[in-house]
Amino acid sequence: MKTRYFNEISMAVVALIFSITAHAQEVKTIANINAATETAYFNFTTGKQVPTASDEWDIAFNRTTVLINGGSSGSGKAQAALLKETSFDSVTQRPTAGFKADTESEKAIPTGSGNGWYEYDMGDHSINPIPGRVLVIRTTAGDYVKLEILSYYNKATHDSANYSFKYSFLK
Repeated sequence: MKTRYFNEISMAVVALIFSITAHAQEVKTIANINAATETAYFNFTTGKQVPTASDEWDIAFNRTTVLINGGSSGSGKAQAALLKETSFDSVTQRPTAGFKADTESEKAIPTGSGNGWYEYDMGDHSINPIPGRVLVIRTTAGDYVKLEILSYYNKATHDSANYSFKYSFLK
């Protein structure tokens, strides 16, 4: 009787672990996308930086400005929403509103200290990601990705405009 009871519990635990694993979102981390001297383009589907501006990019970085491949910044249909006062892990579904494309007068991800993803620290003249800011991007392929910028500096060289971020596809 005890053996059967423990076997049933073991099977239930295995089923629970499988269920959690099957629904977990894969998180990818990208380090040191250099946007110091030229715009750096990134494709979420391939998980790689794209060498030049083409139709193959979803998001681009130019110093502190984040561009989306849509509207005035590109020929794609990408859009973005900036979520505030949240966490990367708590974003499990795409928002139903708030998506924008870049325009000539306003970027989908606002620029300037405190407006978008970063704050400028006047004490040490550093650019720092704002905790609780998550970008959700509708890619050129029509998928949705959540992204959190982790750092603006290369950890080894401390060079600025070297983006590190994590992202995950949303259902």
